Order: sequence, then C-alpha cells, then structure tokens
Amino acid sequence: MSTSSYKMNMFQAFMILMLSNGLACHVIVNPMLLDASGRDAWITVITAGAFFIPWSLLLYFMMKKSSMQNWQSWLARHTHPALSWILLAPICIHLYLMGFSTVIQTANWSVSNYLPASSAFQLAVLLVLICLLLASWGIRIIAIASGVLLPVVIILGFFVSISNSSVKDYTLLMPVLEHGWRPVINGLVYAGSAYMELLALLLLQHHIRGRVKPWHLLLYSTCIVIMMNGPIIGAITEFGPLEAAMQMTSPYEQWRLLRIGQYVEHLDFFSIFQWLSGASIRVSLPVFILADVLPLRSSRKKAIFILAVMASYLAYTILPANNWTLYLLMFDYFMPISLAVLLPLSLIWTLCAALAKPDRRNANESSKPDTGPPAAPQPTG
Repeated sequence: MSTSSYKMNMFQAFMILMLSNGLACHVIVNPMLLDASGRDAWITVITAGAFFIPWSLLLYFMMKKSSMQNWQSWLARHTHPALSWILLAPICIHLYLMGFSTVIQTANWSVSNYLPASSAFQLAVLLVLICLLLASWGIRIIAIASGVLLPVVIILGFFVSISNSSVKDYTLLMPVLEHGWRPVINGLVYAGSAYMELLALLLLQHHIRGRVKPWHLLLYSTCIVIMMNGPIIGAITEFGPLEAAMQMTSPYEQWRLLRIGQYVEHLDFFSIFQWLSGASIRVSLPVFILADVLPLRSSRKKAIFILAVMASYLAYTILPANNWTLYLLMFDYFMPISLAVLLPLSLIWTLCAALAKPDRRNANESSKPDTGPPAAPQPTG
C-alpha cells in the first residue's frame, strides 16, 4: 500500500465520493425508492434532501473543529482511545459491508443482464482484482481514476436523459401525494441511508489539503440529491410508476429505450461502463479507508489486510444467491439498519466535537501575536 503523503484537494475528494456514493444514490436505492414510495418517490428524494443538505453542515463543523486531522486520532485525544474505537466500529462495519454488497450485486447484475453463461465468481475475480490494485496503490491513484471516470459517467448520464426525452410523459408524475404522506415516509429510510454515506468523508479528511468551507458540503449534497432524483423521474416518466417499481435496475432499462435515428440502438453497453466505474471506486475506497484507519503500522500489514478483505468478498460470491434475495436483504435489513446506526452516530460525533477543547497546538498558533519578520542584528562596535 502506498505510504506517500499525497493530499488531494476538496474537488478531488468529491469526485471520488460522487462515483462511490453516486452508485448507491443513482442505481442501488432506485428500485427501493420506487418500491416503497411509488409515484411519490421523487417527492421522497426531495423531502429527504431537505434534511440531508442542512445535515451536511454537521460534517463541516466536525471537520473544522478537528482541524482536518486524522479522525480516530483526534477522537482518541479528546475522549479516550478505547472509546474512539467504539465510536468508529459502526462505520467500519458499514464500510466493509458496503464493499461486500457492491461486489455481490455487480457480479449478479452482470450475469443477469449481459453475461448469462458466466459465473458470478468469475466476474467478481476481475472486479476484485481491479479494486485490489486501486486500494493498494492508495488514495492518489483512486483520485486520478475518479477524475478520469467521473466526467465520462456524467456525460453519459446527460446523454441518455436528453436522448430519451421523446418517450417521457411528465404527467405520470401526478397526482402528488395521492395516498398521503405514508409512501413518502416509507421511502425516507432508503434515501436517508444512501445520503448517510457522506459520513465517510471524516475518515478521509486528513488526506485533504486546504480548508473545507460550508458551501463545499452544501454544493456536494445538492448535487447528490439531484443525482438521486434524475433516474427516479426518468423511470416514472418513461415506464410509469407501476412498471418502474417492478424493475430491478431501472437506470439500466432506460438505456434500453435509447435509439439514435433509425439504425442506431442497443446502446445499453454504456450503462455497463457507468456501473463498473462506480463499483470499482465503491469497493476500493472503503477497503482503503479501513486499512488507513485501523492500527496497521507497516505497509506490509496493510497490504495483507487489503488482500484478506478482497479475498473475503470473493468467497461470498461462491454462495448461492440471486438478485431477488440480495434485494430483499438490502431492502429489509441493510439500508434501514444503516440509517438507524449512522444517523445517531453522526450526532454523537457532533456532540464529541462540540464538547472537545481546542488542541493546545492550534490554540497556541492562533493566539501567537504577529510580530513580523525578525529584526536584523545590530552591528557591534
């Protein structure tokens, strides 16, 4: 694992998170929102976003209070070393499961949609190998890969959205709240769970140079809300709320509708690029963070840890599981539990930051008077 002291800027950090978190917001929670909220799924995304965007300012407060230091080390100094690990354990478990679920879903989706003669294990080997290299090479390579992949993913997203405009019927978004607020409330769990993944930014903050500003997080969270709502609105207006709710991967189905003129169609292979781009970062980033956060001093120990985690992901693909079983596990357990754990955890972290006293080093530096440059030595006669 790379041990370089490379620090990325905030823009690079957000590009990484948009690929990782974007796969969850754009694809993974899409069928869950349509299943739980139906026609009002787009209202659910906006409603959850109304809470999520102000919530992102809590991250700004914690990052500013900790001076962008290593979050575990900072918690250990201001609480207790043992307590700091207890406070980090939930998100570490979540990060591991995030990578695990992504490998399983990607492998099964690939078999179901375009490689039915292959096994999930064979496809997972290729994905895990790429993610193993990215996680081992470190955050610099992950940032570079995200900078190359994300613009193409965004361009393809706008391309399919604009090209399918002729088959969209926006009247299908109405009537709003036909069955009251209950469907919206049911869907808030899934939108909120995907939004909570931004909490991982705190574990990356010591790899970021410069100061974080409130508008950074407000802009990013707004972009994530828009990213989540785009395919939801597209699914409802192109397929209708009932058909969209029955689809396992509605964004992929939207690619199947795409035609250019009379002769160009079957452009859904672009969706494969989008999915694999997000999956490669969504698996490698959590594993890198885990190796970085855990007390693994040497590069060799970190490399062994990364290899062990990736091997465990591969082992799970041998177990018999289909897309429907995985969907139910995500819908009934993983997403609701993630929200129930990460939201209170963010509030506990905020409380720790609010009660923490300023670091002496930072206090001394800020209180030190500006005396200007040292005076030139006087000649002695």
